Amino acid sequence: MRRRRGLPEPTENADRWLVSYADFITLLFAFFTTLYAISVVDAEKAENLVDSIRESFNESTGNIVIMESPTDIPGAGSSPTEQTRFELLGDRVRDLNSTPGFENGLRVRQTEEGMVISLADSLFFTGGGAQIPADAYPVLENLAGLLSELPNHIRVEGHTDDEPISTAQFPSNWHLSAARAVEFVRFLEQRDIARYRLSASGFAAERPLVSNETAQGRAINRRVDVVVLRARLSRRDR
Repeated sequence: MRRRRGLPEPTENADRWLVSYADFITLLFAFFTTLYAISVVDAEKAENLVDSIRESFNESTGNIVIMESPTDIPGAGSSPTEQTRFELLGDRVRDLNSTPGFENGLRVRQTEEGMVISLADSLFFTGGGAQIPADAYPVLENLAGLLSELPNHIRVEGHTDDEPISTAQFPSNWHLSAARAVEFVRFLEQRDIARYRLSASGFAAERPLVSNETAQGRAINRRVDVVVLRARLSRRDR
């Protein structure tokens, strides 16, 4: 009809694709903005929520599983608030080092796993034995009080020097190091630190801090390490 009447044919808009493209870009922007919004977690608020739930159940509910915040997943690293707690713990443990009779009996260092507090065997355990002497109780009770304020899991490690031991009670350094670790775990448990937070390991002379070639080096290696772990596990994962 248009040809018969001499009317011009309608031309197709070559730029129509820009409208669809703009809509597509807008949708993509909205999609990724939403993903970002739901992935950002306020670590401190999430941690406070978990702690509040834990306190409500008094850590004694048998079948309740409390999930931790994303920053507490093993391998996720430590949150800024946790690092602040570690630094404060280190300062307070160093203050205990000034206790008369126990000067330099506690050593503090940080590793990838967490805060390590080393107890010198000569001050906190009987010679060649696993018993904690009575005069060490006040310092260790103060330490237990500091640890009880944290939610982190605690691994207690026993270490010896490379000089072999063979007694009726401890046939080897493996027995002695493990017994000392277990003894301190029991000490912490009796100071109301939840059992699911605790574990014990014995390493004998296999993980020295320094060379065992001198008496001073062997004294440093004879220790019990209290490792306050960075990553916190839920009770389901213990």
